[in-house]
Amino acid sequence: MKAIMISDARKMVVTQVPEPEVGDNTVKVRVARCGICGTDLAARSSSLPRWHVGCVLGHEVVGEIDEVGAAVQNWSPGDRVALSMGSPCGACQTCRAGRGFLCIHHLDRALGHGVVQGGYASHIVVSPELLHHIPDHLSFDQAAIAEPLAIAIHGVNRSNVRPGDPVAILGAGPIGALTAAALRARGVDDIVLVDPNAARRALMGPAGFVAVDLAGCEESVPAALGGRSPEFIFECTSHLSAPGKAVELAAYGARIVLQGVPKAPVQVSQYLVVQKELELVGSASCNHRDMEEAISHLAAGRVRAEDFVTAVVPLEQANEMFDALLDPAGSHLKVLLAPNLPAPVN
Repeated sequence: MKAIMISDARKMVVTQVPEPEVGDNTVKVRVARCGICGTDLAARSSSLPRWHVGCVLGHEVVGEIDEVGAAVQNWSPGDRVALSMGSPCGACQTCRAGRGFLCIHHLDRALGHGVVQGGYASHIVVSPELLHHIPDHLSFDQAAIAEPLAIAIHGVNRSNVRPGDPVAILGAGPIGALTAAALRARGVDDIVLVDPNAARRALMGPAGFVAVDLAGCEESVPAALGGRSPEFIFECTSHLSAPGKAVELAAYGARIVLQGVPKAPVQVSQYLVVQKELELVGSASCNHRDMEEAISHLAAGRVRAEDFVTAVVPLEQANEMFDALLDPAGSHLKVLLAPNLPAPVN
């Protein structure tokens, strides 16, 4: 089957790999769409052994079941599905505590994270516990943002924000933009996004959100929130300076949700954290309920995928799209790969 993988030159290249076989307790999914995630972008150039040459990345997967294992119940060929990222081991401390989405071994069990094949391929074989039904009226282009939307929803759940609370989101990339969408779907409207990329700020306007430049945000953020400092801040950039900026912008008693994953330790002013009595909380991954809520918002039109998906391309254009998404001045937001679309004709 056709797939793309990391090459020796750290490029995304199209190749042929053996098609995975279905076991008694697995299902084979024909991949319709797989979103490009920031984790994938980092993996292409990473020197970490996990992201080895030959990796097939991709974990934001939607598609149609092609084949069902003999022991699988309640699923049939033709079912339209979105996939959770991975299965908990069920045995580690966090799994035993009922927090399987934080499984200590999650990276080794997650789709497209260096061990298990990801969705940048025409087919993928997974456990049925990863499957979520997609309503018939929801297109694959729309459903393909369910997993990153679920990540955003999980962060919103960690915040305890309520309608009427002033909110700032650092970063208008996919997770930042979808955090804004998740908040709005919950009835939270007092939102301002902060991003230095003018093209991404421009995308937020048609989606119904206010976005301001990083430069001068100390004044523009409170101005956009009616003269209030944000009482809830979502850090969605992974930039080393962003947590410190969040601490500076935060109102007294604010809660800051850290969703970005910087490549190195960050610095924040502990003086400000103490004096403002700030709460800093982490938000990682998502759980089954988050995925179901994401699909329900998309199905009901409370979140519109067309506000965030800027391209749908075949696998042959993956490397080009990786470059475009890594461009600090780039205009793309969420790009979907379509492994079963025909290659472009030159």
